[in-house]
Amino acid sequence: MPGYWGHPTSSDWCESNYAKSHYVAEFFNSLSSFSMILVGLAGMYLHSSFEKRFLLTFGSIVVVGIGSIAFHGTLLFPLQMLDEVPMVYCVLTLAYCCVENKSYRRYGAWFPASIALYGLLTTIIMLYAGPDNHLLEFVVFQSAFAFMVLIVMSHIIKIYGRLKDESIRRMWALTGVIGVVAYAYWNIDFRMCDTMQDLPFGIWNPQFHAWWHVGASLCSYMVCLLVCYDRAENLDRKPKIEWMAGVLPYVVVDDILCTISKSK
Repeated sequence: MPGYWGHPTSSDWCESNYAKSHYVAEFFNSLSSFSMILVGLAGMYLHSSFEKRFLLTFGSIVVVGIGSIAFHGTLLFPLQMLDEVPMVYCVLTLAYCCVENKSYRRYGAWFPASIALYGLLTTIIMLYAGPDNHLLEFVVFQSAFAFMVLIVMSHIIKIYGRLKDESIRRMWALTGVIGVVAYAYWNIDFRMCDTMQDLPFGIWNPQFHAWWHVGASLCSYMVCLLVCYDRAENLDRKPKIEWMAGVLPYVVVDDILCTISKSK
């Protein structure tokens, strides 16, 4: 029998629907999405004195988390868009931070305008596909998201090559490992669902999609953190990494007043 939200109209993941609650379609996938909200809010709070571009980037992670909770909690197509569309804009804002990372504007106003247009066109196509054409929506979302991720990754590799602090380089490498493992979990859950559901000896479904949420949240925070660090270095603001409660890293600079708004 369907749960409170009825039969799914969105993509349906490997977690059994309404197994834990009549009101939550995918309990573990919804619960794990709170990790995105937490890291996004932490990033906004700890870097509140930095440029608005970083507040927007960390804030977009919060929006993705809210959308993910709504999507996995209901499995309704409109709320799936509330998850996937913000993901596209999140990586677009991060791409802008990676490309425009110098003390001067490298490209004119056409660059942010092009990014906004790219996001808008992707959104229109995804919404046009609708719940009746999941394949088109999925392909458009995945290709748009992957294209921007490749742009971000190309700049991350350049940033890694410039880093001199070995502790920061190790943090970079750890971020990469977290991202690869999380993406592997996503693929196992997506492509091997029957195997996950039929594990022998009464072993429960390991909920790899939920673990993907946690890993993606940590990876997103760390990437934003290190891009923020690179930006501060390019502005000669002498950044360093400190740790909140010995657990959560964040960037601090000598001059806490971030007044370089003309290059935003």
